[in-house]
Amino acid sequence: MTSKLEKGALDQANLPQARHPNLIVFFIRLTSKFWSGSTRRVATFLSSAFLVCLIANVLLAVEVNRWNKYFFDAVQRNDLKAIEWSVVLIVVLGASTAIASALLIQTRMRLQLRWREWLTRKLISRWLQNERLFHLSMRQSVDNPEARIAEDGRLSVDLFVDLAGGIINTLLLSVTFIAVLWYVGGAMTIGSIVIPGYLVIAVVLYSATTSLGMYMLGWPLVTRVEEKAAGEGDFRFALTLTRESAEANKLSGGTRATRKMLEACFSALALRWLAVIGRQTRMMVLSSFSGVIAPAVPLLLGAPKYLSGQMTLGDLM
Repeated sequence: MTSKLEKGALDQANLPQARHPNLIVFFIRLTSKFWSGSTRRVATFLSSAFLVCLIANVLLAVEVNRWNKYFFDAVQRNDLKAIEWSVVLIVVLGASTAIASALLIQTRMRLQLRWREWLTRKLISRWLQNERLFHLSMRQSVDNPEARIAEDGRLSVDLFVDLAGGIINTLLLSVTFIAVLWYVGGAMTIGSIVIPGYLVIAVVLYSATTSLGMYMLGWPLVTRVEEKAAGEGDFRFALTLTRESAEANKLSGGTRATRKMLEACFSALALRWLAVIGRQTRMMVLSSFSGVIAPAVPLLLGAPKYLSGQMTLGDLM
């Protein structure tokens, strides 16, 4: 006779799929509640502090960039006092950047910790209530719910905060330094054509070209890595199969055939490995070339204006 718990498990077998057809929407609805209720103040404070630290780090990066202009302009003028003062400024900027970076790590990781703590409490509470612990254990489609709570809960929070912080930081840096480039570079006249913000245009073209090249070289690497991983699995399986059938091979005299089979299996793995090496080599060539060319490109683009006196040494650097 089927027990009440088993009937409940059967009745709820398809509820998660029917109730939450979109897992991402459900995740957002669940985790966003961290910013409401009893944890609202802590969540708002940590989120705001994290954002402030991101902005502070970007502003300090701009100030370091401005320090370069101040220092090299002082060198161009042979201004010893300004050079001495620049030493004091760079020490202050270095200390400020260190403090801002430490605060950024503190706010980011504490936000991840408190958010994960709240999410873990919520998931454990749901897991243990209304006999759901038994229901999940009866379902074959839900494997290791305890691992989902521990590991997936950690990854979802950690990766989301890292991704959000990375996107915000990239947008802030991009907007800020595009404004700096537009102001410092000004316009360039080629014949009768005036190109406003030519350094910004050059940055976009150079970045788009190198990114497209890296994408075209790197995209096939995904398949090559997958094939190599599959080859590693095939080789391990062949070795395991050989060990398990060791006694049969000894009795039938199939040792030589087994050796040839294992060598052939590893040869196939080696070919897939060589394909990965080839793709990584192509990407390294482009990366190394770009690493050398990238610092020289702005100097070459700014050199004509510097030589004509329209740009100072500090602006160029």
